[in-house]
Amino acid sequence: MTIIIWGTSAIFTRNLSTNIGAYTSAALVNLIGGIVVLVQQGVKKEGLQEWRSVPRRYWPICGGLFIIYTASSYVSMSMVESDEAVVTLVLIRFLWPLFTLIFTIPILKAKASPWLIGGVSVSMAGIIVAKLGEAVLDLPGFLHNVLSGDDMAGYLMGFVVAVSWGIYTNLTKKYVGMKRVDGVGIYMVITAAVLGAIAFFTDEPRRFTADLTGQILYAGVVVGSLANVMWNLAIKKGNMLLVVLASNFLPIISTVMTSFMLGVGITVPILAGSLLVVIGTLWSKTCFRHFDASGNTD
Repeated sequence: MTIIIWGTSAIFTRNLSTNIGAYTSAALVNLIGGIVVLVQQGVKKEGLQEWRSVPRRYWPICGGLFIIYTASSYVSMSMVESDEAVVTLVLIRFLWPLFTLIFTIPILKAKASPWLIGGVSVSMAGIIVAKLGEAVLDLPGFLHNVLSGDDMAGYLMGFVVAVSWGIYTNLTKKYVGMKRVDGVGIYMVITAAVLGAIAFFTDEPRRFTADLTGQILYAGVVVGSLANVMWNLAIKKGNMLLVVLASNFLPIISTVMTSFMLGVGITVPILAGSLLVVIGTLWSKTCFRHFDASGNTD
């Protein structure tokens, strides 16, 4: 259920960014989601009770990364023009499982074989295939597309999304470990304050309608809060192997759902590109010795 919810998140981010504004919508979604998370933590009396037990640098560093991740998530969606470009951007954003693996090397001191380069290359090839389709073999056309494409700035911002979340995940593991501390609720409220301040000085459409208000509530309560609660429950009480395996297919699930909801045809290149991203991530995982979902290696 969590992965299906996350799979729908991109289309709502796109709608809110273009119709309300990237900073305004991100601020509102995170304010609602943050309040829900903090209330849930207060009721259950867990998540912040041991906040003194983690290194002080956890709060500013991981909090800063969370703000960067959130801002780039919404801004990137407002930077691409066509619905087809949104599908490609979704694939790029969901490279975060791959970047999470890569950053275990410098942050958690994990050891990987040289074959990791192959896994990363396959995932990157998936992005190119999904974007260019049959024109992928046209090298001059590819270079022209990369260097002059109107959506390239949005794609680069999409990589910021994936990289920042990969770093955030590993640093959270490094600083928090198994301690019963989760600062995501505080991070969401602070993110709302920072992006809300930016929105105040930014000219954004802010076309509020009943439908868009419902999407804000869905993004804040369901995507931002409920999905995270269910994910933590799955990690703690579910079949870990199945949970992690399912998460690797998030690029395909999200791409298909986004294409369907946008009315964009699900083409062979899009499916092939999504599958290559998944294969590259799974291959990359095999390059680590006894890598598990918690980020531990031996």
